[in-house]
Amino acid sequence: MGQTVTLSPQPPVLEPHGERVEIVVDGEQLRFAWGEIHELGTAAYWVEQTRHLGVPASYRLGETLAEEVAACILGGHGIPAEIGLAAFASLREAELLLPSADPEAIAARLREPLLIAGRSRAVRYRFAAQRAARVSAALAILGSDPPPEEPFALREFLLGLPGIGPKTASWVVRNWTGCDGVAIIDIHVQRAGAAAGFFSPSWRLPRDYFRFEQAFCTVACIGSVPTAALDACMWDQMRSLGRAQALLLGTADQQAA
Repeated sequence: MGQTVTLSPQPPVLEPHGERVEIVVDGEQLRFAWGEIHELGTAAYWVEQTRHLGVPASYRLGETLAEEVAACILGGHGIPAEIGLAAFASLREAELLLPSADPEAIAARLREPLLIAGRSRAVRYRFAAQRAARVSAALAILGSDPPPEEPFALREFLLGLPGIGPKTASWVVRNWTGCDGVAIIDIHVQRAGAAAGFFSPSWRLPRDYFRFEQAFCTVACIGSVPTAALDACMWDQMRSLGRAQALLLGTADQQAA
């Protein structure tokens, strides 16, 4: 297990508990109640949960940037995290994460049953052909065209690779560089942020990805917690709750009506 750094359990003096906060995102003003740490689903709640969760020493999944890109492609939209990680481990074990790797060989490996801890039966990886093509293309490009090291330049480079959108590119950059100016905005984080009031209900993914990110990074800054730790905390709790998300987000009554 990786090392975890525990954050201070005490909130900073200037955190706006119980106050209304205004942030400006791309010229749009957003006003929301920061809330108190005991108020489920508020910004204050998420910041406090992040402090108690702590911060891993590293979020890296791969030993090289190419491996990191492959891992994030394999764990993208529609693939549960544990299945994406198992697929990544399978390709690495088969030595298929190389610039010369054949997409057909990658796809064949991805079609093999995967054993997941805690599951009694092997599972199948979805989108084997699609993700194999994306992984193969990314590995080939990264092997011939060294990417920039600066985090935002690296993200721009990654956005030029086949099948990589803002979330996957930001995921790679967050994991590999530790940059605190990017965030992984998926449907779980979107729902939680919208319920807390710091995402506009008119924003949509992926169209408004960088608006979501700017608002999210601002909230992390106000709460004095690392952006990566905040998005990891929100993603983990929301994913674990499943259908019970409605209770945390305060939408249970609306759904029952």
